[in-house]
Amino acid sequence: MNFELEPEPNHRELHHRLNDAFTPTYLTILSIIQAVALTDLATVVAAEYRQFTVVHWLLALLTFGVLIIVWNVYTIQGTIWRWIPDVRDAAMPFVVGALELFLDHAITLGMSIWLLGLAAIAAMGAVGTWYMHWRARTEAGSDQLLRYLRGHHLLFALYYAGGAAFLLLLAWANHVGSWEAAERGQGVLAVGTALIVGVCLSGAVIISHLYWRKAIVYARTGLPKLRKDMVKRPTSSWVTRLPAGPEVPALGSRIAATGAEVEDIPAQPCPRRLGL
Repeated sequence: MNFELEPEPNHRELHHRLNDAFTPTYLTILSIIQAVALTDLATVVAAEYRQFTVVHWLLALLTFGVLIIVWNVYTIQGTIWRWIPDVRDAAMPFVVGALELFLDHAITLGMSIWLLGLAAIAAMGAVGTWYMHWRARTEAGSDQLLRYLRGHHLLFALYYAGGAAFLLLLAWANHVGSWEAAERGQGVLAVGTALIVGVCLSGAVIISHLYWRKAIVYARTGLPKLRKDMVKRPTSSWVTRLPAGPEVPALGSRIAATGAEVEDIPAQPCPRRLGL
């Protein structure tokens, strides 16, 4: 008997094609935006480097790190999750790109303004995490992975929101105390502030790395399902002990697939090896 596979309905084919367009479209837009931001940063540094102090160089280095972190986070999220894109998905990378351009030029405008720009990017990170979680919930087939990574999504949102609030506090303190001034050791406060921001950015890198590693483990092993099976499988409270001397169980103990009691197998003598 000959069987012919029926062609997939047109609407399902269109749905798959729209879903498949998300990741390449998203990463293409992000690549262009990050290239523009990096070029703008290089232009600012090339034009103003003669007037740069230690604080300016630190801010330029931190800005370069921000560009890398934004690229890494958006690439991870765009690779793991997939849905039919709309204007909101196109708007968010452009908003972040505009804030990155502002951050580039804020290097020469003062640390307070630069901290405000970075706080806005952190706030966008919290909003983007919430939006990603909400959109993933609307797509079929993402429930298990979403439950698996829910804790990391909450950690992302809290870290970015808390970082935005902390950066706003630093911006206010810097504006009031004029930490960028060279006299009375206030320049040391500005350098210390830049180093603290560097530590915060390093924390964002670590969280993203753990998130990515957890997603890779799920992709390779289906870990949530494995853990569920392990929890459901009953275990026996009996423990089989090896007898003293040269006798050991020939087959050990059998555990039935249904979780029955342990059935002890009579021990049989184990032959000794000659020459030992």
